[in-house]
Amino acid sequence: MENSLKVLINFNEKITRRQLEKYYFYSWKKKLPSLLKNFFFIVLFLIIIDSIFTGDRSRIDFLKFLGIFLVAFVIIYLAIFYFNKANYISKVNQHIDDIKKLSPITELHLDDTSFYIKSEQFDIRSIWNKVFYEISKETIYITIEIGSPFTFMVDKDETDHYQEILDFLKSKSKLKK
Repeated sequence: MENSLKVLINFNEKITRRQLEKYYFYSWKKKLPSLLKNFFFIVLFLIIIDSIFTGDRSRIDFLKFLGIFLVAFVIIYLAIFYFNKANYISKVNQHIDDIKKLSPITELHLDDTSFYIKSEQFDIRSIWNKVFYEISKETIYITIEIGSPFTFMVDKDETDHYQEILDFLKSKSKLKK
């Protein structure tokens, strides 16, 4: 007999809002290492250029410039972060309003061969080798690679089948790195 699991998840505005806010911070944390790597390479490039074109300037001038550059970099990063956050929140509010108009029940079907998510907004089926998961505190991020990644979140407060979903994902899909 085939091993399968069917889970119905009812829409809860508070949980959905919290999940999407967590996802915003989660995605920004993922971007931070590449941002720091870029900053390091920019500083390295500036040091090389400064050593090539050293004239009658002192090292203190260059260190002041690096300090100003660091402060400007942090200010620009924070400005982009808060601008994107405001934009994201407005999109989340619109998304939640759209969900309220529809039937807010999502069905998850997990079996030996595939993973299937069905709601009025989307209907996605994927084979297991295209499904990845990550766990952050009590939220499971299920990512399906369908040309571009589709991420579905399941929170422990959202369903009584949290552990069964997690066990199924551990046995059938891959942990995302």
